Amino acid sequence: MALAEGLSGPQFLRFVGRLHGLDDRSIDRRREELFELLDLRPAQGGLILDYSYGMKKKLALCAALLHAPRVLFLDEPFEGIDPVTSRTIKDLLGGLRRRGVTLLLTSHVLEIVEHLCPRIAIIDKGRLLGDGSLDDLRRRHGHEGSLETLFVDLMGGARSGELSWL
Repeated sequence: MALAEGLSGPQFLRFVGRLHGLDDRSIDRRREELFELLDLRPAQGGLILDYSYGMKKKLALCAALLHAPRVLFLDEPFEGIDPVTSRTIKDLLGGLRRRGVTLLLTSHVLEIVEHLCPRIAIIDKGRLLGDGSLDDLRRRHGHEGSLETLFVDLMGGARSGELSWL
């Protein structure tokens, strides 16, 4: 998440919007809509440097969405995000996908991947272990359970989850 931390959130989005050729009125309108949707209300004049991790994640998402992209790359978009905003982002991404926006996201939260992604790739240390729809992956690997179960099996199985001294 590369943010110009010496700027305020609105200043940063103005910069990003101008890079994409948007006029200031469009930038301001879109910024306000995104801030409202994501419940992002930075302190007046506050710098990104002083934002919490979750606020920085929300601002980075605002920057990615500001120019209405047709392809969107997101790295762990739910990390550090509160449950209410997480639900909002899930709904937002689902709506974008239904409108034909291509989403490429990385996540360790497999329930979200299972819910949002029609195609899945499981990668370990740069090696592709499986890809396709969840149904395709289940069929190919002889699984009927969740994506989490399939993932754990492809990665070599779960450890016991117990400590001998407890």
